[in-house]
Amino acid sequence: MKQVLIIYQTEHVAVKTVDTNERTENVPLEAVQPPDLAAVLAFENKQTYQATGQIILPKVDIDLPVFTGVTDQQMLIGAGTLFPERTPEKQNIVVIGHHLGRNNLLFGQLLDVKVGESVYLSYQGEFYQYIINQTKIIQQTELNVLDDRGKAEITLITCDKPTRTDQRFVAKGQLVRQPSQKSKEQVLQQREAIQKNNKRKNSSYCVIVIALFLLCLVIGIRIITKISQ
Repeated sequence: MKQVLIIYQTEHVAVKTVDTNERTENVPLEAVQPPDLAAVLAFENKQTYQATGQIILPKVDIDLPVFTGVTDQQMLIGAGTLFPERTPEKQNIVVIGHHLGRNNLLFGQLLDVKVGESVYLSYQGEFYQYIINQTKIIQQTELNVLDDRGKAEITLITCDKPTRTDQRFVAKGQLVRQPSQKSKEQVLQQREAIQKNNKRKNSSYCVIVIALFLLCLVIGIRIITKISQ
């Protein structure tokens, strides 16, 4: 049911993309853990969330808004980015997202990304392409992956499993070029296909979960009624 609520929120919340360079506090990796049901129920879906960009991984059907900072509310509908003062052309852009057990939800499918695949980042009004050159599992205390080494790269981080864990999956990519207008249009077309595919799969999943929930409820009521008689 928690996943169903998050799917609903993702598909119905308003997100507006804005240019921003506001600084945020550094967040340790151990602070990013899967949300509990209370956090999901506390989600404010009547406000407009301001994203600083969009991240697209066509091979693993990821298409998410990217927010400045890492907050509980934003992480339920997209990915968070640390160090917004960094520039993609010269520095390490760090993006963190939740892995909640369902592939088509948030960063759930990031663990399937392979070396050589492309990552596209629409960020602060510009569009960038990276090629994944490394994937690994690390301890949550290994904060050196957040460091800027003076290279144009991207670091994608999520939990290695959909429960509380002290390990993180990391995918690093190197900036290869800024795509041409034609390439950008092709990626945006792929993005539409990703959105439709994820929406279809998530809708089917929600129907199945709700049907099973109602079935269990009916069975439970019948058992209670028989016991009370």
